[in-house]
Amino acid sequence: MSNSLYSYSDPRILALKKTRPGFAVEVLLTEQLQKFGVSPFNTYLNTLVDVRYDDVESSRTLFDETLEWVEKEQLPNYVQGINGVFKRQFSFASKDRVAGLDLLSFEDLVVQIVRVLTSAPSVNLSKRSVKSLSFEEVHRAVKYGMPEVDINAVYITSFIEDSGERKVLHSRSLAEDLYGYLQHNEIPFTMASISAFSRSPTVQKMNMCIHRLQLKKSAG
Repeated sequence: MSNSLYSYSDPRILALKKTRPGFAVEVLLTEQLQKFGVSPFNTYLNTLVDVRYDDVESSRTLFDETLEWVEKEQLPNYVQGINGVFKRQFSFASKDRVAGLDLLSFEDLVVQIVRVLTSAPSVNLSKRSVKSLSFEEVHRAVKYGMPEVDINAVYITSFIEDSGERKVLHSRSLAEDLYGYLQHNEIPFTMASISAFSRSPTVQKMNMCIHRLQLKKSAG
């Protein structure tokens, strides 16, 4: 992907710059990754803690990875052996590597997307607020994003360790948990002390719900 993929004067590019960064990144990234048969929402940029070990420090969808570089207005500089593109989250196994899309090709794609979206006139990089969304709006978005899940019967439960004993800190339905974070203008993240019980949805689907809420807010 060494050749330039975009014309900065292309009317389509100029139109995308008038939308939110998430939408613009989704359009450009999906378009290019289709050539490799890859989805930006279920393919991951995995990073090792140390090249000497197989412990994965972070695992992010290609969409989340690209969007962050655009929002920071910075260019990635990945390291072979530390970073890699995989079809399985938190894996660095050779069998899970994405065939056809190597690390350098992905880096070049991210660089080109960052440059085209942040060049003047830049895409709108103002902070996105979802704080004013009502619980009903959040509930509808989660239900729409996970139609196969009974979202009223699945709970996000947080635990704490107290004197060597694992205790429940709080347990909330999917919509209640997401709404609680959004009221503080925060995006939730998963930790080892947080679990989804009953029929557990994927992190990707929750991220898509959050993305739709951000687009809804920006459109309003």
